[in-house]
Amino acid sequence: MQSEISYDVQQMHKEALRSSVLNTALPNSLLGGQPVGEVIQKGHYTPLSVSAYEIDRALVKGRDWEALEDVISQEFPPGSEGRRLVLYGGVGMGKTTAVEKVIWDWTKGACLQHYALLIRVPVWELASLEGKAESLQCMLERVHTHISTETLAGALQQPRSLLLVLDGLEQLKHLLCNPSSAFICDVQQEATGSVLLHSLLYGSLLAEASMLITSREPVQSLRCFEVVGFSQTQRRAFFQQFFGNGGRAERVFHRCEQVLGVSEQCFCPAFCWTLCNVLKTQLESKNTPPETLTHLLCIITHMLLQNQKMHAEQTRALVSSLGKLSNPVCSLSDDLRSFLHHPVLSAFLCINGDVASPDTTFSFLSPVMHEFLLAASFYLDQSVQEISDKRSDLYYTFLAGLSDSVQCKPMEDYVGKFDESRISAFSQWLVGFASRVLQDGDETKHYCVFRLLQHARNSSLVKESISKSLLQPWCYSSMQEPDCAALSYVVSCVGEMERINLYRADLTGEQAEKLIPALRLSKSIGLSQGCLSLAAATHLSTALAEGHVIALDLSHSRLDKESVKTLCQALRSSSLESLNLCGCSLTPADCESLAQMLSGGSRLRVLNLRVTNVEDQGLIHLSSALENCRLLEIDLSFCSLTATSIPALTSAMNSSFSELRKLNLSTNTVTDDKMEMISQVLKKGRLNTLNVSDCELTGSCCSSLAAALQSENCRLTDLDLSINELGQSGAMQICEALMSPKCTLEILEMTRCELTKEVFRVLGSVLMSGMSKLIRLSLGVNNVGDTGAKHIWEALRHKHCKLQYLDLDMVSLTDACVEQLCESVAVSSTLSTLILKNNELTDSSIPRLVKLMLDCPQMAELNLKYNDISEDVFELMDTCQNIVY
Repeated sequence: MQSEISYDVQQMHKEALRSSVLNTALPNSLLGGQPVGEVIQKGHYTPLSVSAYEIDRALVKGRDWEALEDVISQEFPPGSEGRRLVLYGGVGMGKTTAVEKVIWDWTKGACLQHYALLIRVPVWELASLEGKAESLQCMLERVHTHISTETLAGALQQPRSLLLVLDGLEQLKHLLCNPSSAFICDVQQEATGSVLLHSLLYGSLLAEASMLITSREPVQSLRCFEVVGFSQTQRRAFFQQFFGNGGRAERVFHRCEQVLGVSEQCFCPAFCWTLCNVLKTQLESKNTPPETLTHLLCIITHMLLQNQKMHAEQTRALVSSLGKLSNPVCSLSDDLRSFLHHPVLSAFLCINGDVASPDTTFSFLSPVMHEFLLAASFYLDQSVQEISDKRSDLYYTFLAGLSDSVQCKPMEDYVGKFDESRISAFSQWLVGFASRVLQDGDETKHYCVFRLLQHARNSSLVKESISKSLLQPWCYSSMQEPDCAALSYVVSCVGEMERINLYRADLTGEQAEKLIPALRLSKSIGLSQGCLSLAAATHLSTALAEGHVIALDLSHSRLDKESVKTLCQALRSSSLESLNLCGCSLTPADCESLAQMLSGGSRLRVLNLRVTNVEDQGLIHLSSALENCRLLEIDLSFCSLTATSIPALTSAMNSSFSELRKLNLSTNTVTDDKMEMISQVLKKGRLNTLNVSDCELTGSCCSSLAAALQSENCRLTDLDLSINELGQSGAMQICEALMSPKCTLEILEMTRCELTKEVFRVLGSVLMSGMSKLIRLSLGVNNVGDTGAKHIWEALRHKHCKLQYLDLDMVSLTDACVEQLCESVAVSSTLSTLILKNNELTDSSIPRLVKLMLDCPQMAELNLKYNDISEDVFELMDTCQNIVY
């Protein structure tokens, strides 16, 4: 197919294209980007990234990005036909440079060689055809004069061998806005610019030709890729090309990544080029490099104005007038007409058309500069409207930065001092904005407030805007690095934070590093259900070692290998008192690290290892530390423990140096014989709270347990024996212990322990004896019915009964017991909570129960969930807010 076009014609065309690439015109301004010819000739081209989706750049972090060159190869493979590819993106994103590089590489034989000709479709010629008609062939002949009419006509008859390039579709908006219902398919047929454009885009004209298009916006129905600019790796490569491959480039790059607000803009190639030029000038003149994005824009404005030979009043008027141009593309305002022929205008604006024509439009060379000048005009001109809540984030960022006298000084040197009343007005606006935003739970808006306060760099303003209480309730899980830095700045200004909640946060090392100041000043850190990389754990460890954190919640988080070890090393010298690792799937090595931490001087008092798969080997490691550490509470429930590890645990607790007071072994296989070992520990007064629910116990263990409860030194006040087959004989032994004056139990839970009516009768006697100290009793899921429960109701009436909390969930209560129940509760002077869930009470009992609750102000809760109650009585129950149903 390519043989139809002679080698000489191809080479002549390639030479013409190379010349056009080198002479591609870009605005001659610090804001205009590096000239394409210079990029190509000096080999400075840095590949760009694209994405097939419209994305949130901050959240994607490059995961869906592809190299532009790879996409070009994939979308225009050999043998393809009729492809239409749109590269879209904002001003300065490098679309034109990228396309020119594609053209250059084709002329050099480096890519897309299956196309015989690569032909530019002239945007300006199409634009001029509004209301006039011309054929596509004639238009191309006028532009590509080096190709003969016969050769071009032949080429257009073989469209599969052609790649058409249309750069700058946004300049044809007036044609796109008027879609034509008539399409043409003949390259020699005359048509208006709108018909030609739509016929080319949607494939009726040169349908088999491929087409590469650039645009500011995606084009409906065409294959579109967003040009997202530079990834961090590509930015680094750009800096190395600009400053050379030595250490200087890396130092400058690293500094730019740290400058407040700058890294968020460095995805844009034109911005990168401007930034590098500014830094080079500042370094060569030994001036202070920019410290923030606002400071950088002030320096850029300074550089653009310094050689213009204008006095302060003129420059102030210029900047103020530019700031009043609310749209990126617009006609010139009357205020700016006096600068129409002054070179300073072209430093900020691109002139689209004849400067003398009233139809000429002007567009900002840099969208960032446009937002900056909008903000600057607020401080320079009282006629500018008050601050609105409907501007871009950049606008508010610049308002904040410009309120700081240090950041705005380079600009004030040329435009004069900013209006103090406007600075005060902004401060008042920000205080009000922060107060409104921080009272609701939209974390994205919270981040906005934090960033504005950080850019303003005014600690007094932070303290005025944010109270400690406003920061406490909210969860910050989706923070990016700039948000982390902003939160740290705010917390540093406030002085401390009660709790920082990062629930479900997927913390990277970079984010955790930015958060160190905030973490260091927080008393409590919540990182539950998140993901903690080793790098993040290392920075968290730094905060723990240096700060005043007393509680850390990592429950149900995914921890990288070695993360627990890294944290434990820091905890040896930290102030941490509570560590929650519930659901974290620990390894035996992790348990060994925890043991070393506990015995190595740690101040830890509470350790939650629930559902961590510790297993026997892990508990044996931990037990070695429990003999001599400061731990008061440990939760080992659901840890797949067996009787094998219990001897090591009880041996440690028997040590005179053990301070352990609360032990939870729920849902492990303890068994009766090992429960006897635990009972021996109780006799020595080691524990206050013991949970052995669902531990495969039977009544056989109750003899030793009852003996322990009646022993001289036993200090146990809270015992949970639920979901064990104690039966009547075992429970009776516990009841006997409760009658002992030496028994200190105040809380007893025997839910689903196969208790009988006789056990309930004896328990009633215990409660009335005057010997029992019980204030909380749970007896649910024991099928004793009304006849068993009546003994408890009788006890409640007795003056010696001290119960404050009673749980009779699912014990088969019926309406028949309600009158006795109500009379007893009404007489009780202590009961405040009664749980009657999952029983057989019906609507008929509700009026009496409602009356009881209304007449007994000491009753804080009556729980009637899951009874046989219909919606007919819901309204009645709603009259008492303390009834739960």
